[in-house]
Amino acid sequence: MKSNWKSFISGCLATAIAVGLIGTAAATVGQKTLKADYNNIKVTLDGQQVNLVDANGNAVEPFAVDGTTYLPIRAVASALGLDVSWDGATSTAVLTSPSEDRSVYITRTGSKYHYDNHCNGGTYWEVPLSTATGMGLEPCSKCVGNTSASIDTDTDTAAYAVVNDNMPFFQKMN
Repeated sequence: MKSNWKSFISGCLATAIAVGLIGTAAATVGQKTLKADYNNIKVTLDGQQVNLVDANGNAVEPFAVDGTTYLPIRAVASALGLDVSWDGATSTAVLTSPSEDRSVYITRTGSKYHYDNHCNGGTYWEVPLSTATGMGLEPCSKCVGNTSASIDTDTDTAAYAVVNDNMPFFQKMN
């Protein structure tokens, strides 16, 4: 009789635990009313303030709930240079690193010359300015590590040139 009584109590406890766990799991899906505190929370990246915007360019603001700060994932991922997509089938925000193309320098003769990680990647052409302009490449700013090089800036084209020995290297940034 004692054995049956213990089995009955164990079964009741197991059922109560299972019901409690199912109730907790079910509570994580659905809607909940929260008190969000908007206190002009700012985000910085490497010491620079980040302007957080949504996919349409509209400003979005971080908020806090019960001492935890929540950031808009698309805005933060974009600031970090990550691609963002939404998988509706699994309700998952998907963050991916942009694909990196491994690039080489190309000399006047067209031969490959070398790749340098410190030059922001990209394909380089050692060509006169008139040829580069005809290719749709224009100089802009990043130093490739040569202190004798002069640097030109053009933020609209996202390209740069470093002029060394009067022959510029042009790059269209990835």
